[in-house]
Amino acid sequence: MTDPTAPPRGTVDPPTGRRELNKVRTREAVAGSLQALLRRHPVAEITVDQVAEGAGISRRTFFNYYAGLPAVLVEVFSGHAEQMVARVDAALLARDPLQALRRLVAAGGVDPDFLGWMVALNAHGPAGGDPTLERAVWTELGAWFETRLRDLFPEGTDPLYLTTLAASVMHAFAAAEQEWLAGPTRPASLTPQDLSAFGEHLDRALGHLARGWRPTSRS
Repeated sequence: MTDPTAPPRGTVDPPTGRRELNKVRTREAVAGSLQALLRRHPVAEITVDQVAEGAGISRRTFFNYYAGLPAVLVEVFSGHAEQMVARVDAALLARDPLQALRRLVAAGGVDPDFLGWMVALNAHGPAGGDPTLERAVWTELGAWFETRLRDLFPEGTDPLYLTTLAASVMHAFAAAEQEWLAGPTRPASLTPQDLSAFGEHLDRALGHLARGWRPTSRS
C-alpha cells in the first residue's frame, strides 16, 4: 500500500535542499563582503558587523557560521588549497611530494583568486596592519594540510614526517607570498605576469626544501 504522506519518487526533499543552498549562498556572501572591504580598508579596521552588513545577514547569523574573521579567511584559503590538492599527481605525491607540488605549480596550478585574496589582504601594508592574523591563517592551513596528507599517504606513514611536510610546505607558501608582495605593486586584477612571478617564487621556495637547504645562488 502506498503511503499517502510520502514524497513522490525521484524528488529531493525541498526544505533540505533549500537549507543547504542557503548555507552556500551565505558563505559566499560573507566571503564576498570581506573581500570587498579588504580592498578599501586594512583588515585591522574591519569588523564583523561591517562584513555581516555587506553580506546582508545579522551579526548573530555570522557567528552561527564563523568564530571570527580569521575563520572566514581559513575557509576561503583552504577551499582553494583543496582544489590544488585535487590536481596533484597522487602517485608522485607519495613518492616525492615536493616534486609533485613543483609540477603542479609549473602547470599553473595556483588559483588566481587565491592570489587575489593575498593581494586584498595585504593591500594596505603587511596583512593590513594585523600580521598576527595572517600568521594564524597560515598555521590553520598547515593543520588542514596535515589532515589532507594523512588521507593521501599510505596508512602507516610516519606521522612526524607528515606534520613536518605540512608545516614546511605552508611556510614555503608564506615565504613566496612575502617575496611576491614585496616586489612591484600587484593590481586587484592580476596579470599573467603576476601569476608567473608568484609561481617562480613558490617553485624556488619548494626547491630549497627539496635540496635540503643547501645554499644556492638566486637564478
